[in-house]
Parts: sequence; structure tokens; C-alpha cells
Amino acid sequence: MLSDDHAPEFDGRFSDGRTAASHMVRVRLDAATLTVQRADGAAPLVWPLTALETAEPITSSAIDVLVHEPGRGGATLFVAEGAFARALAVRAPHLKASAQRWRIARPWVWLTAGVAAIAAIATFSDFSPSRGIASMLPDKSRVALGRQVIKSMSGGHPVCDGTEGMAALASLARKLSAATGTNKTFEVVVVDWSTINAFAAPGEEIVIMRGLLDKAQSADEVAGVLAHEMGHGIELHPEAGIIRMVGLTAITEFMLGGSGGTIANLGLLLTQLGYTRQSEREADRHALAILKKAQIGNRGFSDFFRRMAKIHGEGTDAKAKKGDSTIDMFRTHPSTADRLAVIEAQPGYPAVPALDAAEWKALKGICGVKPSASGPDAKPPPVDAKPPKTPLPQLPGKKKAPADNQRDI
Repeated sequence: MLSDDHAPEFDGRFSDGRTAASHMVRVRLDAATLTVQRADGAAPLVWPLTALETAEPITSSAIDVLVHEPGRGGATLFVAEGAFARALAVRAPHLKASAQRWRIARPWVWLTAGVAAIAAIATFSDFSPSRGIASMLPDKSRVALGRQVIKSMSGGHPVCDGTEGMAALASLARKLSAATGTNKTFEVVVVDWSTINAFAAPGEEIVIMRGLLDKAQSADEVAGVLAHEMGHGIELHPEAGIIRMVGLTAITEFMLGGSGGTIANLGLLLTQLGYTRQSEREADRHALAILKKAQIGNRGFSDFFRRMAKIHGEGTDAKAKKGDSTIDMFRTHPSTADRLAVIEAQPGYPAVPALDAAEWKALKGICGVKPSASGPDAKPPPVDAKPPKTPLPQLPGKKKAPADNQRDI
């Protein structure tokens, strides 16, 4: 702190801002104030240094300075001495040119820092603007979008509708839906397709391919896969993925009753959609929580991973090569070794089978018995034959959409 006893004094010219006249004054520069003493004996003016402003920033080569204090109206003080300018800059550094450059740059620096922070949050938390948009879609629109996805995806593959199998599937879906901790009720359909895959569609719709049921060895395995897909549905990953792929304009057109080539092929687009590994981990976390609340063991979840990894040559130990699975449903998932480590680290809890033996048998046979193409009564279908369209099965407990919203597959 500079001592007031040695405060320098300078000659200056003062204008009160109300008249054109100016007055010669003596200026005293203290540690925290600037005092203006007029020669006519008027009371001195004391201006806090922190409140001062200058017409131009003070540079190291300044030879004069024009000072004003906003609280004093238009009053100004002009001092034509370089020593005063330099002394003032020392005591009021906010008047320096460097400080003014920082004041100008500061908003841009904060803006840049904010953008960088948002980018970092987006990177590490998997934040997505498209997910925010997806959360604002009306439920009816999401359901209609999901049915359009299933319709376009299944193509010539009919929906399996074995009565007992559908009842078993509905029972499992209700049990898992209730364990999500949400008000969402998921509908699950099985498509007669040999691909080993399952995926979530918008509007709490889940599709399982017959190939996955053929490979599964227990209802607990299927429950684990369904719980994982429900995790995607809870996080709105399907809706967000479609918005990223086709854009909000196409979604809006669909919501307004339009139909375009892109919307018509949503199912194929969704099967090609690769979620981020963070999204897959989110779905796995939901799956483990759902299985535990439903009192279904997670051993089936891990057993299914192990068998699929073995079929497709992916290692399952800690040294396994990352991301080398070729199975569709694991194309962008974290490595099987990582997923197994997370599942097997979960503490044990009381559990019961996802379905009883009879229900599991019924679910396995939901698509019916396929006649042998080489049998004596087999006849080749006509060249232009198309498989019958089967309406999307309606799970008990979920209201059936109006007739004009029904979409056949």
C-alpha cells in the first residue's frame, strides 16, 4: 500500500460537465482515491480509484489521460503529464490497456470454456441433444413410430403368434416392465427370422428374432436380453438414434401423417444403428437392476453372452481382444469380457426362474413347427408368393390402439 503522506500531486484541468467552462485544479493521487482541489476554494472532489474510467486505456507510453467518474455525471479531469498516467495505472490497474483487452476477451473466454465444458460433459456422460428432443415426442407418436419401425424391419418375415408362447412372453414382459421402476409397459414381439438378434424400437416396443430363441437355453437368458433392451427403451436410445439418422424434419412429417422413403425404411435403419458403448453400458446397468427387482437371476444374462462369444470366436477372459464379435446384436457393445466382469461382480440375491418349464417350452415354440422342405408332401411356393401379414400381437395390460393406428407387419 502506498503511503498517503507521499501521495504525488499534479496539475490538471477540470470540467463539471454542466457548463463549457473548465478550471485549473490540483490533483492528489492517494492509495485509494483521487482528490481534485479547485483553485477557487470550492470543496474538493474525492473519487474512488476503483470507480474511475478513462477515455482510452492507459499504455506504458501514455503522455496524458482523461479521467471521469460515472457517478459524477459528465465531470471530467484532464492531466497532461505522463507521470500521472503511469502512477494512476499503478494504483488503478483496471485502467491499463491490458486490463481492458481482458475485459473484452473475457466473455469470449468464458464462452469458449463453456462450450468446452459442454463438449466434455457430452463426451463423458453420453449427453445427446437428440435424446432431449426424443423426450419431448408425444407418447402416441413414439408408439406409432415404433410400429412403423417393426413393420419396415420385418419385411416378409411374419410375427410369431403361437397362443401359449404369446401368453408366456406377455407374462415375462409384464414382470420385467413392472421391475423397471417406471410407468412404461413394454410390448415384445417375436419375428420368424433366423437371425440371432433383438432390438428396442420407439414407444416401448421390443423385437426378438426367432434365431435368438433358438439359441437361448433358458428363459433367464431371454429375460436378460429383454431387460437390456428395456434399458435402451428407458433411456430413449431408439428414438434418439432415429432422430440422429433421419433428422427432426422427417420425424415431424411422420407425426403429421406424412410418409417418405426414409420413414418407410426406419426398421432397416434401426437395425444398422450402433449405440455408443456408453449407451450399451447404461442398458446393461438397467438390465441388472430390472432382473434383481424382478427376482430373476442374472446368471442367464452372462451364460448367453458366453455362448454367443464362443460361437463367434470372441474371448471372454480379461485378455480378450476388444470388439471382435461378429454377431449383430453385439456389434457395438462393450467387449464380452468387460460385460461379464460387471455382471459377475454383482452380489447374489434370491431368485426364481423367469418362466416355468411349460412356459419356456411354449415360448421356444412360439413360431410353430416348420415343415421340412424336403418332405414328400412339400411343394415349392409360387415365385411371387408373399408371406401372410400378421397383425402385431397385443400384450395384455396395454390398451389396443384405435383401428386406424393398427399397422400390419
